[in-house]
Amino acid sequence: MFLNNFFKTSEQSKTFLKEERITLREKQNRTLKADVKSVLYYRDWIQAKTNHTFDSTRILGIVATTKGAESYLPYTIPKIIQQISQMGMMADIVIGLNNGFECPAVIERLSLLPNIEIIHLYTEEKLANNIPALIFDNIICQGQPYCLTNIDTHQDRHRIFVVHQKQGQYSAGKIRVLADIYSSLLLKSIENGWIPPSILVTFDAESQFLVSHNYSVTDLESNGLKLIVNQLQTHRKIDIIGTRNKFAVYEKAIVDGIEVLLPNFSEQVPPIQWFIDIVHGRFSGFECKWGGGTFGRTDVIVSLLAVISINYPGIRTEDTQLTILAKYAGFLDNIFLDVISTNRTPSMTDMTMGQPQKKAWIEQIYRWLASVHGLKLLYGKHNIKMLVNDGFPWFTLTSPITFLKLLKLNQKSSILKTVFFLLIAFLVYKFIKKNSRKYPDILQGEKAKAFW
Repeated sequence: MFLNNFFKTSEQSKTFLKEERITLREKQNRTLKADVKSVLYYRDWIQAKTNHTFDSTRILGIVATTKGAESYLPYTIPKIIQQISQMGMMADIVIGLNNGFECPAVIERLSLLPNIEIIHLYTEEKLANNIPALIFDNIICQGQPYCLTNIDTHQDRHRIFVVHQKQGQYSAGKIRVLADIYSSLLLKSIENGWIPPSILVTFDAESQFLVSHNYSVTDLESNGLKLIVNQLQTHRKIDIIGTRNKFAVYEKAIVDGIEVLLPNFSEQVPPIQWFIDIVHGRFSGFECKWGGGTFGRTDVIVSLLAVISINYPGIRTEDTQLTILAKYAGFLDNIFLDVISTNRTPSMTDMTMGQPQKKAWIEQIYRWLASVHGLKLLYGKHNIKMLVNDGFPWFTLTSPITFLKLLKLNQKSSILKTVFFLLIAFLVYKFIKKNSRKYPDILQGEKAKAFW
């Protein structure tokens, strides 16, 4: 009798757990479906408002910044504008200064560039973490909210829009200033008749777009932006193109008399970052469109990031979420392997500032994994595993020849040291993943934290 009751209770428990898993999966599927529906609604709305017409003479660039960006922007913004100019096009660059961050010396320097117009914009204080703040062209935020307009053809100037986000309880975090930009500036402007550029690029303060064919030596003077924009202009059916990620340790340098941070490609990056760079864009599960270098149709990118930034004020991997939603929305995407976008990583010896101090490069991966686990809870592992893999890289066993060829191309030391480096990456990654699962990012609600 006891054994019969035991087995009966055990079977009931299994049935309950199975039903619970099914219920959770259905909830995750519904959430994903609802977000995709919202993205497609915004895309259709933008196309209707613009009558499917977009400005082919300009490129729109969006970057969110915080403390530390002043070490990159004096080099990267002029470089991006120069690359756009070499295509015979003009730039509309929107720089979001997050949560009261200011860099007046940088903006003053940018204003001295030839053929540049600087437009200062200001946000009201945010009322909640998921409510975009209105944007005005005056610091006291009076009058009508500001809207972008189209420049007459004879007024060929690059424009830099500096969005000064007011410091506040709900402002801290990259995603919060992106919500203000994509909703209160871009969508509001389209609603009021602005015809946006046809191509939009998202980038980070340190991003450089360089040509690198098949892991060859990177030409620091090359124009990767031109190459990838040409891909979009040639292949009209492609909606989104990601660059190949290139982690680099940045070091101080003097450029035109000012101190900036530039990537040092000769310095060995930490093992996990090194592994990610090798496989990014080449294997299933490593197809994320990195926020430091994603190009696409403006209606598509704006739709995706408007939904993400408004609905998920706790997300810190908006680029990973963009990749997921883009795929399920049916947008045609790709990663262009011949163009890299640089991405800063700490050196092997850098430590965090807080107490206790930790290895900075490990914390970088920890933050990514904690956010990815939050997305797994939101959409379900079953929905994202083909796009974002945080498990064992099975392709190392199923496609060993391809993987070994990539290792050889990226080998900076002996085979023995390379294998040892891979072993370190694997062991450390398992440790980080285990810890990150304990505290997944909270993406919505009052408990959603503000992350940069």
